[in-house]
Amino acid sequence: MRSFLVIFCLCWHLLSQAQSPDSLWKRSVRYYQEKNFHGMIGCMDTMLILQPGLQEAYLSRGLARVSLGDMQQGCADLQQSENHENKNMIGFLCDAGFLREQLINQFYKDETLYPELGYRPRYTAVDTLRGSLRPERTCYDVYFYDLRVQIIPKGKKIKGSNTVHFIVKEPTRRIQVDLFNQYNIREITWEGKVLPHTRRYQAIFIDFPEELKSGEKHSLTIVYDGKPDEAPNPPWDGGFVWEHDKEGNHWIGVACEHFGASSWWPNKDHMSEKPDSMRITLEVPKGYQAISNGDLVHSASAGKKNDSFTWFVDYPINNYNVTFYVGKYEAFSDTLIQFNDTLRLEYYVLPHNLEIARKHFQQAREVLTFYNQVFGFYPFADDGFGLVESPYEGMEHQTAIAYGSGYMQNNSGEYRNQIYDYIIVHEAAHEWWGNSVTAEDMADMWIHEGFATYSEYLFMEHRFGREEYLYELSDKSQYIFNIWPMVQNRGVNENTFASNDVYNKGAMMLHCLRCTINNDSLFFALIKGFFAGNRYQPVNSNDFVDYVNAFTTKNYTPFFNKYLYDTKIPVLEYWFDHRHNDMVMHYRWTGVEEGFFMPFAITTDSRATYRLEGSTDWNETTLPHALWFNFFNIWSGYEGCPWNGFTYYHTLNSPQPVMGDL
Repeated sequence: MRSFLVIFCLCWHLLSQAQSPDSLWKRSVRYYQEKNFHGMIGCMDTMLILQPGLQEAYLSRGLARVSLGDMQQGCADLQQSENHENKNMIGFLCDAGFLREQLINQFYKDETLYPELGYRPRYTAVDTLRGSLRPERTCYDVYFYDLRVQIIPKGKKIKGSNTVHFIVKEPTRRIQVDLFNQYNIREITWEGKVLPHTRRYQAIFIDFPEELKSGEKHSLTIVYDGKPDEAPNPPWDGGFVWEHDKEGNHWIGVACEHFGASSWWPNKDHMSEKPDSMRITLEVPKGYQAISNGDLVHSASAGKKNDSFTWFVDYPINNYNVTFYVGKYEAFSDTLIQFNDTLRLEYYVLPHNLEIARKHFQQAREVLTFYNQVFGFYPFADDGFGLVESPYEGMEHQTAIAYGSGYMQNNSGEYRNQIYDYIIVHEAAHEWWGNSVTAEDMADMWIHEGFATYSEYLFMEHRFGREEYLYELSDKSQYIFNIWPMVQNRGVNENTFASNDVYNKGAMMLHCLRCTINNDSLFFALIKGFFAGNRYQPVNSNDFVDYVNAFTTKNYTPFFNKYLYDTKIPVLEYWFDHRHNDMVMHYRWTGVEEGFFMPFAITTDSRATYRLEGSTDWNETTLPHALWFNFFNIWSGYEGCPWNGFTYYHTLNSPQPVMGDL
């Protein structure tokens, strides 16, 4: 995907090999080395006058413009160069259609998408029944689930029951719960009565013999059985995982984010619903343990062939976080004392990994200590923090995080620094962002993934300094694709993970917010305050925007509208002229709402650096004794950038306007 790096190398080869006109090419090579990209553009302008249509000149000028962040004019040059050898790479960089096709093949596979719907599928009744807050859902609020599930490896089946305790919010005679339609519903009972129900796809509508009144508390029990879907690529494509450890023992788990908790247990399967607490009883073959969320409160024999394990979750929990792990585990524990609070750390691993896990999981103490400081104390203190070795890479299951990263530092190779295991760093951050503060709709999932990814960068900054923070931020921003907006369709169980921009773009947006606030004490107080005010709660994107506006007493709505709801990023339009021995740069933000403001940074030939604050009005700044300048951006680099000046945007070098246009 790092297409521009390939283009850089290609252009360097072309520049070094070109022979005529010799002086222009040599000067262009020098400008490239100096990062004087405006000078390089001037050389290629002259070259194209001397040799119209010269492909190498278009390619080199395109390189220079892209390095400045001028994607509109840079891509026009790169495509004009007709360099078929690097057609795919130029396509990734410049052709939204080409890039979109690659991402669709990865994230939507055989689904049909529609341009008029923003390259999303045409949503059906299945989607709205699952994703919308219909009257049959809003009329009641769940405060406790009592879930019992028997895991049956032979035949890969389950059977169980869930008692749903709820309070009536609006008078009703009908409610909706959710359970995938391959399951048999054996019985639904309420106050000793069997209730009638109807199914519509994966939704179950339960009818009561009388109207339930507002404020009343009720409970009903759903008994069911069936065969759950197997996960084709866990945890990204969800379902059950039926594996075996190296000794041939069963090793079973589930990951169901976006896929749906109703893929294995009946519940009100919407992101906005979090019970206040929950009991989870798992029955498994003898000789095996069943690990789940919260605390183990009881274990017992369940007949000749099975044992049962009962876990209690003492806090609100979102549905997809409810989980289990079945295997032959060894357990060990640790404690973390901070702010006069004691946090239990519980670990469950396969026996042959016990010693390596004891050493490897020590890093969790350092990670949690930092998050406690920057966000507020761990939100599930009474239930403890847990890591459970899993047959898939990782998942943020509340207090029982799935760990399947192989006990290697940075085994994915995605990070330059190799000291920490970033599965632990990322998934631990979800205890604050996702598990405690929860998005109320799938459309708001950047709140989970953007914050968790940004938490990784904050940890790197804390541990290794700002250079490492900026390196990773810049490096991962190469994988922002801007094909779908981060927030799109609500009420339809949106696949907001398509392109994964909720991770990298979400993190970059938070970084740009930090740069724009330009007061780290204020920024971190804002983040800590938002967490403290919303922990255990479902929130949406507007909740965060409103909080930022109130906390800072400034209007950041245009900023968030651009990054959250648009696929195009801000464009800094600029032009420059020379006055005596100085350069004067004129600039403004375009393609944004009135009221948008954000900083950017530049450097000059004398290595002077400037952090400039742009708005939608034309501004100007004088660069004393400057011959040329360059932007700090993800194309030309962050080294030497003034703090809180490295932001995410494109540029457009426009012609000098006539006086009346300013």
